[in-house]
Amino acid sequence: MGIAAAAATHKLMILGKTPKFSFKNPQILFDKTLIFNSPNSPTHINSLLCLRVNSLHSKSPPVRTHHPIQELLLLLAFLLTLLCFRLLSNALLSDFPLRWQHLIAFSHEAEARTKSYPKHLWRAIVVYEDRRFFRHFGIDPFGIGRAVLSLSARGGGSTITQQLVKNTLLKNERTFSRKILETVLALVLERTMSKQRILSSYVCKIYWGHGINGIESASKFYFRKHPSLLSLAESAMLTGLIPAPELRSPLRDHTSGKTFQARVLKRMVQVGFLDIEMALLAVRQPLYLHLSREEHANGLSDELGVGGKNKQNEEGTESTWKGTWGWERESKIREVCEEMERWAIKVRLGCT
Repeated sequence: MGIAAAAATHKLMILGKTPKFSFKNPQILFDKTLIFNSPNSPTHINSLLCLRVNSLHSKSPPVRTHHPIQELLLLLAFLLTLLCFRLLSNALLSDFPLRWQHLIAFSHEAEARTKSYPKHLWRAIVVYEDRRFFRHFGIDPFGIGRAVLSLSARGGGSTITQQLVKNTLLKNERTFSRKILETVLALVLERTMSKQRILSSYVCKIYWGHGINGIESASKFYFRKHPSLLSLAESAMLTGLIPAPELRSPLRDHTSGKTFQARVLKRMVQVGFLDIEMALLAVRQPLYLHLSREEHANGLSDELGVGGKNKQNEEGTESTWKGTWGWERESKIREVCEEMERWAIKVRLGCT
């Protein structure tokens, strides 16, 4: 009984509680304590074992466990960061921040400058270059899928926003990294600028052939007039030049301009921007291209193969107005017109 009482007292002391001693004689309490602290006491041995185990647990260092998945994710993140820096250095121009700020500022100016442009010019450019421009968010998944399936035979799948980014912010390199960066910047630009500002900046910056950039310069070069005065036929012809302005220039091949003009008019009819009668009327209209004396000296007028007349312009310099498409004399152009009429007949029969 003495040993059991001592063990109970020791247990209370371990738990932090003060034991209540019922011993009246101090000698008896001293004897019990000697028995409890005796080295041969089983209670003393058990308490020492418990203290030793607790001390081992408290002093042992934490065991480090290896997580290969976490290490692999960190490695992939590091490699991805290096890849991003490599893409940026290869595709971005050195003055990219300045170009970005200039583009944002230029968009305000371009929007104000193009407010007077006719609707048929905007519709022709949108329907021929990016017919879902006002519905997508910078990239056109449907257009990309179509380009992949047709191996770019029907277009590259780039939106107007992507073309603006490519022409103003990126290096002129056909690489996969540049295409990825072009897509990312197009998404950012769509959230920075309005659709109208993007479209206005696009027409004011793109290349139109013969060293000309911007719709205003192109309109004055080809037709000697401001873009706000362009007719439907002239707007369609200029729009047809955008994908390859040098190859499709009517100053180099007087039949190509009319051919691609008819393509633009067809697309406008297909999306409902234009009726068939107006498209036929536009394709039948003869267009007159203006050639200054410098272009005449470079031989561009000789490639047209048609006659013209001379007169003095406002600046007092000699200029030549060429009747580029005389339907009686140009059999190839008549073929374009006849093909357009056959297409119109098929469309009408399909609607009835």
